[in-house]
Amino acid sequence: MLGPRATARGPSAGLLAASPMQRGELLMALGLVAGALLLVREALRLPIAWTSAGPGPGFFPFWLAVGVTIVAAVILVRAWRAGRRRDEPFVPPGAWKPLAIVFFPMVAVVALIHYLGIYLGGALYLAGYMRLVGRHRWAQVAVVSVALPLVLFLIFERWFLMPMPKGLALEWFLYGR
Repeated sequence: MLGPRATARGPSAGLLAASPMQRGELLMALGLVAGALLLVREALRLPIAWTSAGPGPGFFPFWLAVGVTIVAAVILVRAWRAGRRRDEPFVPPGAWKPLAIVFFPMVAVVALIHYLGIYLGGALYLAGYMRLVGRHRWAQVAVVSVALPLVLFLIFERWFLMPMPKGLALEWFLYGR
């Protein structure tokens, strides 16, 4: 079945005739489907069958990727079928400010990951987000932004024995390096 903007000439004509919002949704959904199928392919490189020790190393990644593929396909179908007004903008007026408040600090944390690391960078981002966007009290901000990275540190570094990037600041603080 063709979408509301599609013609008998094919889906590309429908994509070109779509509103900027619908075109953005369709392209994002296509990207999700492509990425999910790539994840399925990569997960299949590992054994997914049940072994004597339990599920194979590819079991959970495979089924997670299958789930993402299904959800991405549903998003694609819904975006294709959705009728949009032609003049509807991709990003409504006034929506850029909340996007910028979330996006630019995230880019800064990623850019400074070598110096801040995952835990300190995550704590600073979480504290800023909670305070500036969520308008939480300072006591809540302090408890959550210290406790969550600490719990994640214990889970990854001590329980899973999986070292995460700690950054120069935390390396110096923890190990004197």
